[in-house]
Amino acid sequence: MISKMKKNIHLGKLLTIIFFIQTVILFFSIYTGIDKWINIKFIGIYIICTVLYIMYMAIMTIVNTRKLSKRDLKKRVFRFAKFFILFSFINCISNYFKISNSGLLSAISSAFGIAFGISFWDVVFLKKKEKYSLDYVYKKDNIK
Repeated sequence: MISKMKKNIHLGKLLTIIFFIQTVILFFSIYTGIDKWINIKFIGIYIICTVLYIMYMAIMTIVNTRKLSKRDLKKRVFRFAKFFILFSFINCISNYFKISNSGLLSAISSAFGIAFGISFWDVVFLKKKEKYSLDYVYKKDNIK
């Protein structure tokens, strides 16, 4: 019976669901203040799973980015540059008004991470080559 079922579950989506479930369980256990040895073990497993999840997403983003057309890659890099400059500017303004007192490396790394995530997050979850295009994703005809 299992062999007849379609294997439509994408590994990236499955790992994301597991990550969010673990995060909810972790927040619940911290909020309730459960101080048991099982929480220490769960936090260790959560940290290991988080590192593996981030590594998987980074590798899949790089692999799938190589499959993008030059036109689409150019659009994504341009969008990344716009968001990187925007978030860097917001961080500089907040440092000027002393809202946060972070260093330059912290400001650049957070701006880089957020901009990269916004620009390339969907590349991990796309399967077919023709669906790698931003034009395909954002056309109203293709939204189901």
